[in-house]
Amino acid sequence: MPDIVPFRGWRFQTRALGSVLCPPYDVISPALAARLRRRPCNAVGLELPAGTGAARWRGAARLWRKWAAQGVLGQDRDPSFYVCEERFSSGGRILRRVGFLGALAARDRGIAEHERTLPKPKVERLALLRALRVQTSPIFGVFPDPGGRVRRLLRRAARGRPLSSGRTVEGAMVRLWGVHDPETNRVLREALRGRDILIADGHHRLAVSRLAGASAVLAYLCPEEDRGLVVLPTHRVVASRDALRPVPRLCRVTPCGSAAGMSGRLRRCRNPYAFGFWDGRFWLAEPRQRGACHSGLAVEWVERHLLAGLAREQVSYTPDIGEALARARQGGAAIFIKPPTVRGVRLAARRVGLLPPKTTYFFPKVPAGLAFLELECSK
Repeated sequence: MPDIVPFRGWRFQTRALGSVLCPPYDVISPALAARLRRRPCNAVGLELPAGTGAARWRGAARLWRKWAAQGVLGQDRDPSFYVCEERFSSGGRILRRVGFLGALAARDRGIAEHERTLPKPKVERLALLRALRVQTSPIFGVFPDPGGRVRRLLRRAARGRPLSSGRTVEGAMVRLWGVHDPETNRVLREALRGRDILIADGHHRLAVSRLAGASAVLAYLCPEEDRGLVVLPTHRVVASRDALRPVPRLCRVTPCGSAAGMSGRLRRCRNPYAFGFWDGRFWLAEPRQRGACHSGLAVEWVERHLLAGLAREQVSYTPDIGEALARARQGGAAIFIKPPTVRGVRLAARRVGLLPPKTTYFFPKVPAGLAFLELECSK
């Protein structure tokens, strides 16, 4: 069963988080990285170090030692869970998500992964972890809390003056509390036992922690019933429209007048493998047969029937319809995926095992720099 424990987190010794946080490495564009690196002390220096080759990882290790020696970073005296509240805008609404950071046993059976990993990110993250011996950004897990026990506990913890707060580059307002009361932490830890944790984000970070022989992995956990838990689809942009040639033969295709019209039809469509696409016009596609697909998610059908023969560099990903369309208008095509649910992802993982990379996009991403976990690695 999953076991998560408090830890003595390393944290930036500032109450103002806005200047030190950065997104996880895989969603930092080159332009954003350059902007963040101009800040005197920002987690991007550890999460996505500048440079090339092995010098990048050595540079991150030197930076860690420098910040620790200067007092920019300090380690908390008491083992704690760190409760994190995020307030953000999505779909025209202001939402609140509350979860917590802890050290999750890396090899527990109750950790359910749902996405396949890619070789290159694992090679790079493993090199960074071996040089730094610190987990710089958490994996993101969700777990069932049907009675609301954990949610009530987290709400009580998220009172009073926080350790730190600030706004992320994506615009989310973040507040962080340290919880080191032994009884509260015992109850929180016990509440997680017997609950399967679905990895929402961070499959590569989990895999790398295991490869490095780490006993624990830095994890952000959130109840899946939390009203602020948002799961977005990850749309595909292909470099050439040739990938869409099989669509008229395999699918019933309906023209749509606009992106909004296509999105509305896609939401209402009962075919679980339906998807939208743009190749100069907007369309709704409903596969006539599921083929060998059993997940109930369109990403499996799209990857199997349309993208299987493409090199990875020919496909890019984004949860934003407008961005997907802008990229496609440079000479390619866009494939739009129906928003999944946590329950749907859980069921899909049970039916077929690991799904394609970038199946889901839990929004917002948990930033790097809230707290760092120093690891003991056997490899």
